[in-house]
Amino acid sequence: MRQYIKSIIFTKTPLSGKFRYEDIFQIYPLNLDKAPNSRVTEHFPMIIEYWYNKDSLPVVKGFDSLKVNTWIAKTTAHTNRLIELTNLLSSISNYQFFFYRKPETYWSVPIPEERTEEINNISSSWSASLYYYPEINEELKIEEFSEPDFEEVALIPQRKYYWFNPVESNDKYIDFPDSINEILTKYFEIEGNKKSVVLSSIYQICNGLELFYRMKSLSFFSFVSSIETLVNYEFRNEKIEYACSDCKALKSSERSCKKCGNPIWGVTAKYREFLFKYVSNDPNAKKMYNKIYDIRSKITHTEYLMNGENFLNWEFNDKTEEILTKHLEAMQLARRSLINWILESDE
Repeated sequence: MRQYIKSIIFTKTPLSGKFRYEDIFQIYPLNLDKAPNSRVTEHFPMIIEYWYNKDSLPVVKGFDSLKVNTWIAKTTAHTNRLIELTNLLSSISNYQFFFYRKPETYWSVPIPEERTEEINNISSSWSASLYYYPEINEELKIEEFSEPDFEEVALIPQRKYYWFNPVESNDKYIDFPDSINEILTKYFEIEGNKKSVVLSSIYQICNGLELFYRMKSLSFFSFVSSIETLVNYEFRNEKIEYACSDCKALKSSERSCKKCGNPIWGVTAKYREFLFKYVSNDPNAKKMYNKIYDIRSKITHTEYLMNGENFLNWEFNDKTEEILTKHLEAMQLARRSLINWILESDE
């Protein structure tokens, strides 16, 4: 039995139209009478409607009260569904969809929409990252999907969609690739171990988005790890025989060193082969893949940190711009890898 949920989520780019995928979920601009908004916000609120199956709730036995256990089970079910949908949209579009999963508390000051002398009289207060107003529970009640009166979200040809810089496009509204319905259909058909792989890849993309400015090196690593998750699954049937089960020295492999002939894992080769197959085999693309993997290896195995990571650095030069470009390319490469793999993988 379906339980319909209406929630408020956020993006860092405004939404001007509606999008609905079959009877699974829909999003549309915030249209609640009492809901707060601000002209100076960087977190744009919107509505998402979806449902979960009340007959398939997780079993919760951690509390003495059946009522509390049931409430936690329901909350877990619809929260997990919301996490899945926001993570999915963040990974297959050029925008980050999110909600405040666990309200954090900190000192803050309100930011007025108009700057006047009154701002000098504002004091800090202990605040929580929570979107709330007294009428919120009443305004979010639904029994079925609503019929919002908005134009449809613009759809852009996929071949063009992932090439612009989504981080710096502040004058845009949210749009989607024209293949989004096909992507979603393929995604919701995935089952079993492959579903776990896809969810892991999506999770790592979302980690990269969340850490993009705060922990650049870890963000970069997350994007590449998202691709590697798919690569490992793609080549899962390659035969490896160990000479030693402890140190994992290889006795035989389907791949060998071109110079000495010894068996090798072929990690970099599989990474490139995967991208040639699912993204592009253009020579310039190969150079980009190699550079991105080289940065990933430096972050993993050396003291390398991306520019401005550990200390403030206001110097902006050609090297700074190159690293930023590679960070953006890694982000979009992860998205394109995931999407094309969902659409084209054989299993």
